[in-house]
Amino acid sequence: MNLMSVDLYQSASNPKKFLAIPAGVDPAELMGPMTFDKDYAEVVRYHEAFQFDPAESYAGVNAAKIAADILTVKWAIYRRTDPSRRSKLASESR
Repeated sequence: MNLMSVDLYQSASNPKKFLAIPAGVDPAELMGPMTFDKDYAEVVRYHEAFQFDPAESYAGVNAAKIAADILTVKWAIYRRTDPSRRSKLASESR
């Protein structure tokens, strides 16, 4: 699978929760993430145009699921599973 250019957003109410969407998409136009979890009602940009590689291993996240979600529903929500270890997806995106 090719690299995907995604914008990463962090939940304003829970900093362990993230939203990945195709680069250039306005998160305010999405209803899905906040339907599943109110923590995504307000997000702040974490990184713009991150070059996401679905074949890469990112600590604490399922890259294949994130890619599949972005391709099918145009957004993916995920969270850091181990607060003591920063996920490569979150730490490299800064």
